[in-house]
Amino acid sequence: MAVSKHTRPPGTDTNLFIRELFRNSQVSDKRQQEWQHALRHAGTGTPPVRFPVYEHLYQINLCAQKMVELLQELGTKFAINPEAGLYHQSLIQFVRASISLDIVESMAGVEHTEAWLFQSQQRSEEQKLRDPDDVYITARQREAERIKMGLPPRIRFMDAPHSVKKSTGKKARAARAT
Repeated sequence: MAVSKHTRPPGTDTNLFIRELFRNSQVSDKRQQEWQHALRHAGTGTPPVRFPVYEHLYQINLCAQKMVELLQELGTKFAINPEAGLYHQSLIQFVRASISLDIVESMAGVEHTEAWLFQSQQRSEEQKLRDPDDVYITARQREAERIKMGLPPRIRFMDAPHSVKKSTGKKARAARAT
């Protein structure tokens, strides 16, 4: 019979973890609300994407570029004042750039929060997976490096051979004689 390796509870565990992070952090309520607002739309769109706002931004940029190209084409095919055409193109590009800037600035905070959240979650998961005895292995390796560099050791391990001289006293000689 096969046994599942997945022993952790499903996704609600992550939400609890993230809620705890927010509760115990210095992150502003506004930043938390922006992140939660962005997540409400996560996984929507066709195809589903993490943050569909980027898809919309891409579409805005494509449409603005198409409008500029159409204005240029109209200017060459019809007797439209080139200065007026250039003015209209600059208006379209200004609106496109302003929208892009607003979206990118807004999403920068969301992405920054995401990076912090998932880095914290990564550290937490690594902590769960880490063997507590690894610290001893690392310390032993570091001590070996120090010895190779000619530095004195900072710690002594209980299972390491001692360089204790044998006693030559009367008790030691008597013990050897028997």
